[in-house]
Amino acid sequence: MKSIFRFAIAIICVLALISSLATAQDLNQQLSKLGQQAAVSYISPILNGWGNDLNSGIYCSADLHDVLGFDIGVKAASSHFTDGDKTYLLTLPASMTVAPSDLGLTGYPAGYTVTLTSGTNYTSSITANTAVGAKDETNITTLGGTGVVKNASGATVGTIAIPANKTVQTLPGGYDPGKIGVPLAMPQLNLGLPFGLEFMLRYAPTIKAGDYGKFNYMGFGLRYDIDQWIPLCPVDIAIHFMTQKLTFKSNSDQDIFTGTATAYGVEVSKKFFILTLYGGFQLENSTLTVSDFTGYDAGLGQNVTIQGFEVKGADKSRFTVGASLLLLFINVHAEYSFATNPVLAAGVGISIR
Repeated sequence: MKSIFRFAIAIICVLALISSLATAQDLNQQLSKLGQQAAVSYISPILNGWGNDLNSGIYCSADLHDVLGFDIGVKAASSHFTDGDKTYLLTLPASMTVAPSDLGLTGYPAGYTVTLTSGTNYTSSITANTAVGAKDETNITTLGGTGVVKNASGATVGTIAIPANKTVQTLPGGYDPGKIGVPLAMPQLNLGLPFGLEFMLRYAPTIKAGDYGKFNYMGFGLRYDIDQWIPLCPVDIAIHFMTQKLTFKSNSDQDIFTGTATAYGVEVSKKFFILTLYGGFQLENSTLTVSDFTGYDAGLGQNVTIQGFEVKGADKSRFTVGASLLLLFINVHAEYSFATNPVLAAGVGISIR
């Protein structure tokens, strides 16, 4: 029985995280095409969305479980974004180094390069799509003018006319999630404890999903029953605290990114037969940290190691309203959070109260 239970939990975890693994691996591949400035602007909206998702779906009622009563299931959250999150303005480097063949020029020895200048040979800035923007790639193209030719030793050997409309770098397009937003799924267990306490656990062991990579996920928290101290209270009232961490690595154990999130707040609910209406207020923070990666430096015309960076979740507080439906032992719930980036969350699981 124990092995069957562990197998069932593993299946739930894989199903809950597989879409996130796929997106994260694609993001890692896209980062390799970008330098640091572009990478931060490109990936920030989707990392911000995952940070907001982590702090979602924590509760579906303020009526805590009796001792050893439990819920076990999967939560899914989707953080939404504004039109301003879909594009970013990139200031291009003062100069770029390209191979003559990139410009359609032939007859140059191996190792020769052409140095292009911002504002003369290409525009000084360009608007491109972020990871949550349209799928179209953005091409950085030449304007014409004159470039400087250098030999394999880096010495200037002359100048040359630059043909117009030649692509010297391509910035990746987004995923265009549309109304779906930025989704994340999380397995969760709630367990009733004595003294009006409830323990919460979000956990997935290290999961390998094909070529996508590996996820490891852990979160825990506590809830406390407030209305037990209020005689004849017409509603259920509870407070909660939760902290979480996820990591994503390549199959070769290369760190790609980690995420942490913390939330604490108060919730109120009222039960009407099998329907429960609930709402609450929460303070929160989240941080997604991207590890060092190999990215393209347009100024040097080659790949270099790019220093990692942090992205802070935009949501610092939220008001949540939701409803849950208990059908025998099956609990289904959905909620909407009003925040800087609104979040829609839902969950399904087995509930033994």
